[in-house]
Amino acid sequence: MDVLLIVNPISGDKNKSNFLKFAGQIMSEHKLDSHVYKTTGKDDFKEVEQLIKTKSPHKVIVVGGDGTLNMFLDIFKLEGSLIGYIPMGSANGMAEEFDLIDSPKQLFENYLASENYFEVDLLLLNQKHLLLHLGDLGANANLVGNYEKDKSRGLLTYAKHFWSEFINLKGFEFEIETEENTYERKGVMLAICNGRKFGTGIPLNTIGKMNDGLFELVIVKAVDFSDLIKATYSKFDEDYEIQNFETIQAKSAQIKLHKPNLLQIDGEIIDQFDKIQIDVLPKALKFIK
Repeated sequence: MDVLLIVNPISGDKNKSNFLKFAGQIMSEHKLDSHVYKTTGKDDFKEVEQLIKTKSPHKVIVVGGDGTLNMFLDIFKLEGSLIGYIPMGSANGMAEEFDLIDSPKQLFENYLASENYFEVDLLLLNQKHLLLHLGDLGANANLVGNYEKDKSRGLLTYAKHFWSEFINLKGFEFEIETEENTYERKGVMLAICNGRKFGTGIPLNTIGKMNDGLFELVIVKAVDFSDLIKATYSKFDEDYEIQNFETIQAKSAQIKLHKPNLLQIDGEIIDQFDKIQIDVLPKALKFIK
């Protein structure tokens, strides 16, 4: 198969019917052997795994948010297809990370035309969960968890939970053990970074690369209103140093928490953990340039 197009119809509450019509026409015009799979929330992993193993698509193009992309990482790393990502979800951090253009149609045409690719690391957490972009414990994970529980969606709902969480910040204690050192720390958030930027474009991790065989743990010791303003400024000046951030770079690490905390990975809540082992899977994925 030339192209497998995976589409999450409900990601980001965005209507994708016009895009699907366009993509179908383009693939037909190019006489490509293709298949469109729409996620349903039921057995999606098994269905896509079967398609990839039986059809061996040369390119897999994912349309949705970071969570949609993360859902199939385990298949992608094993099968070696070239991956294209078209951000049309609520969490689109990878779009900022890869500096993707805003037009889904133009991105799709670019992916079909290109045979160039770049390799990207994955992080393996507790020998089970794969992280492509960013994960965290503490304030942001709590925010994501509360947002997911809310029946309402959109910017106002997000803002409500944002202020509720950050007005009532609670620090937590943890130990980080890397191949080089052990750190005892307390913070309101601990980020696990393969990538560098939030979906808003604000850089959280300014030293890492997604293909360097390393990851970064960013400790947010305290966040108040002035820190958030500084973080916004740092979107425009990546050399701007935020005082309450501490970054630890490592090849592997174990995090031990005094109390279990929620973990979110690529915009999705996983579970509560009191211990997390982190390892790098070097250059595990091939993304189309």
